[in-house]
Amino acid sequence: MRPLLFALLIMPLGFLLLLACLLVEREPLIVETSVPTVDSALRARNLARVVLDTLNDRRETASITASEDDLNAVMTLVGRGAQRFSGRVRVTPGIMFVRVSVRLPTNLMGLYLNLRGELLPDERGLNINLVKIGKIGFPRPMALWLLKGALNLGLGNSEGSALLGSVQSMNLTGNTVIVNLRSVPQLKERLKRLQVFLSKMRDIGQGGDAPWDISMVNQYYARLLETGQNFQTVPPPSLAAYLGPLFRLARERSATGDPVRENRAALLALGIYLGDPRFDKLAVLGLKPELLARSSYTQGVHLGGRQDLRLHFIISAGLKLLTDQGISTAIGEFKELLDAGRGGSGFSFVDLAADRAGIRFAETAADPNGGARRLQELLSGNPSEQLFFPLVADLPENMPKDQFEQRYRGVNSATYNSMVREIDRRIDRCPAYGGIPRS
Repeated sequence: MRPLLFALLIMPLGFLLLLACLLVEREPLIVETSVPTVDSALRARNLARVVLDTLNDRRETASITASEDDLNAVMTLVGRGAQRFSGRVRVTPGIMFVRVSVRLPTNLMGLYLNLRGELLPDERGLNINLVKIGKIGFPRPMALWLLKGALNLGLGNSEGSALLGSVQSMNLTGNTVIVNLRSVPQLKERLKRLQVFLSKMRDIGQGGDAPWDISMVNQYYARLLETGQNFQTVPPPSLAAYLGPLFRLARERSATGDPVRENRAALLALGIYLGDPRFDKLAVLGLKPELLARSSYTQGVHLGGRQDLRLHFIISAGLKLLTDQGISTAIGEFKELLDAGRGGSGFSFVDLAADRAGIRFAETAADPNGGARRLQELLSGNPSEQLFFPLVADLPENMPKDQFEQRYRGVNSATYNSMVREIDRRIDRCPAYGGIPRS
């Protein structure tokens, strides 16, 4: 009896172990993605615009066209932000191949989750020929069933089935994919439910303890409104003039609270007030519209003598609250690569320095090992920019595409990385991040 009982107990464990061995592999399917270039950044941006415009179109049917290069440009951008990810797409007239590798966390160092997917042209809808994870293959019916089930579970009320069902047909012409879509009823409501679901997943990933709540953010936002009214009759001040009152309040509230939570709420309020009001939607807060409209006194607020650097710094800090550092860094590089293209202002290491300083600022504000309180102490008086923002005036900027590629040859070159290391050294010297003030 005991051997039988032991076998019944050990069999599920053995099955899970076998499943893990079949799913993970020791070698990546894709070694690395392409280095981001100006052209790939422009391709990713243009494809994103087409997709968004199509989803918001009220017509009964619409189509999205993307080349193999367009799709790989998106893979490149994702790989730049998520360092564990690499992927490639190959499009032929008869089949589209998708290959993705994800390096597993450090406790499973050396193991990869490799995914192989094949899509076939079909006039009747989405035709998944094969999905294979590791050594386990899922044929079309099972792959489609799993995808629908995952989306329905997350979105509820068969929303996943509705979204997948909107694919009317998919055609492959040369190395180009054409997806024809039916109109999705109540698209905005469905996307809003997706946003709420992603927000819940974020909170679960943080152990159910969200870094802010609406009441906390409201108090910091009110402080910013009050500070802005004090500057309505004087020339626009530096961002530092807003940080003093903001972090003074954070220090006071932290006397009986968590400095990390207070700093995060303060930074989120700052991102909404002096960065982009859409941070309110990204964080699913729901500030009152009349409050969001009362930001007329923010015009002209500057950092390093420039309004655009204030936006780079604050938006990067805000994105750090909602994403990991890798994605934030990729967004900063992506924006600079776009500016280097035709019609942009050119690649700017000054802007990139502001992006990276904003990320470091957010990291320090959320550091429970002394950084959060150090930042409060330094900024709660009448802070100067030198406390948290590096010297940037001598950095190269406004470089057109050809000049940038001639001098730096992409964001993985030794020359480019040397410049980034110099920017990081300057940020390191700022007192807010534990450095020594520059003379």
